[in-house]
Amino acid sequence: NPTSLAAATTPVPPLSIVITGPPPPVPPATISRDSSGRATLRATRLTTPLRIDGVLDESVYESVQPMSDFIQNDPLEGAPATEKTEVWIFFDKDNFYVVARCWESQPERMISNEMRRDGSGIPMNESFAWSSDTFLDRRNGVFFEMSPIGGRMDAQVSNERTINNSWNPVWEFKTGRFAQGWTVEEKIPFKSLRYRPGTAQVWGFQA
Repeated sequence: NPTSLAAATTPVPPLSIVITGPPPPVPPATISRDSSGRATLRATRLTTPLRIDGVLDESVYESVQPMSDFIQNDPLEGAPATEKTEVWIFFDKDNFYVVARCWESQPERMISNEMRRDGSGIPMNESFAWSSDTFLDRRNGVFFEMSPIGGRMDAQVSNERTINNSWNPVWEFKTGRFAQGWTVEEKIPFKSLRYRPGTAQVWGFQA
């Protein structure tokens, strides 16, 4: 099941959608977990748009805690991730932002050689991917994947299994490098996505 993502300021207004995981985290925390491993995330509202350059030098990266301590899907489902990943989720009135710092214990072994949009080699490259179930129906969603050299994939997912790779919304991202790995900043205009009406939103999210 996708993690719940609450995009709202504190206090959270009443919603018609029930969060099946733990309550939304209280700022400055951005993730809460329960004993069964379910998690609820909080997207942070920005007062100014994020500069998309792949360099995580804005003050918001110091004032907002990243999400981390991820678990594996493959090859050992449920085991702790072998490499550290930090993720931030932001929004402003026009855009949704996903940012990641991907640590690598052996950065010299990173493989990244696919530049074609939706190229079949991107999932085989070093990459960061996330998906969002914007209607929280646990059947449909959108998917984005990026590599350190600028390869990108985007797709719609319907009925849990049908993938539409021809979906090419407007969005932008930039990547950067640091000694122990790489970074990515991504901006998706809300007008590129479909979701329930209203300012209080609860989406599913997985990275």
